[in-house]
Amino acid sequence: MVTVSTIQNNQANHAVPSGSLPVISKSSLQPGFQGQKKLQEEENHSLSYYKNDIHKDELVKKNTLAKRIGINIEKTLDIPLIHFPRGLGGAPDYTFFEFLQTAKFPYYIGGPILAALFYAGVKKDNFRSAGAAQKVAKHMALGVGLYYVGAALAKSIINNTVKMSRGVDLKQPYAKYISKSSNKSGFFKKDVEFHTAFESADFTRVDLLYNEKGKTPEEINKYYIEYGKKYGIKDDANNIDSTIKPLIKKTIVMARAWQYALTAFFVTLGVGMANQPAWDKTSSEGFKKTVTEGIFGKDIKIKDRLHNAKVVAYDYILKPFGQSFTEFWKGHSKGSSIAGKSVILATAAATLTAISLLLTKTSAKDHKLETTGNNKIKEVQK
Repeated sequence: MVTVSTIQNNQANHAVPSGSLPVISKSSLQPGFQGQKKLQEEENHSLSYYKNDIHKDELVKKNTLAKRIGINIEKTLDIPLIHFPRGLGGAPDYTFFEFLQTAKFPYYIGGPILAALFYAGVKKDNFRSAGAAQKVAKHMALGVGLYYVGAALAKSIINNTVKMSRGVDLKQPYAKYISKSSNKSGFFKKDVEFHTAFESADFTRVDLLYNEKGKTPEEINKYYIEYGKKYGIKDDANNIDSTIKPLIKKTIVMARAWQYALTAFFVTLGVGMANQPAWDKTSSEGFKKTVTEGIFGKDIKIKDRLHNAKVVAYDYILKPFGQSFTEFWKGHSKGSSIAGKSVILATAAATLTAISLLLTKTSAKDHKLETTGNNKIKEVQK
């Protein structure tokens, strides 16, 4: 008799006679055995779990802020350390995902380099010209920083609106299992790419929304039923998944479009605020000294570090930020006053419009749900 073992970790375990198999002791089945560590890792779903142990695409469990930050940091570092070398080397298994990641690189480094160029042109031998140049460079750096802040804020507003109103987390990550060739001998190594389940209307992983461990239709469609309640669909909808999918697609299309639209408004607002005199009242040297010596300096008590951090947050960020908003609204001339008020009011109006349309146009109340002869839900746009 021959027993054939399963294939694990992409390495085939050859068939062996059953008589040569080791005897499994009773103690190995106890909770404290080495298999318990594997079980706990699967339950916790740490990032190392997805990197080493997954064999299929699956949603990232316990979708916490810390875990998303970890994923984003890893994806960003992979651009110069992995994707660029693989692309420049002509890797035959280079993926479309890696191409999109490398396309983000100029976006990440373009702004900081632009701001650094202005600082590089400061002449240290001329105090007067150096002061004027530093002031211009400071506003340029602030403009770049508020550009990124505006883009992030626009996305955050849309993401939170969709999540709170429809239960759809546009930032829900999932681990995509892939195999990349490691050498010419044909062996493969496991790897993983972190995507978002609602990446776009064409690449929505709605198949991952089913509860595979469920035994009844209600348990299998658990996530869809939860979405249905948010969308305003009655509980007696039998084909809840087929009803929800087009609504999710519409939500994604509207959300992505409004993210880019609001980004234009918030970026304009941020650049306008960055050019206000309020930022000139803060000292760059004072900021640098407070951070390097007051927060990260040696032999500083934790209490003093926290106090200095509050000083940096309020005196160098929040206070001038609020003052610059007021100055942008009031303006320094009739023309600048009109321009500032127009930008601020347009940004507020666009934000309210986006939230209003997302709440009304993605609701199932705008759809007529009819039952067919087979007691199925048919979606008909009004």
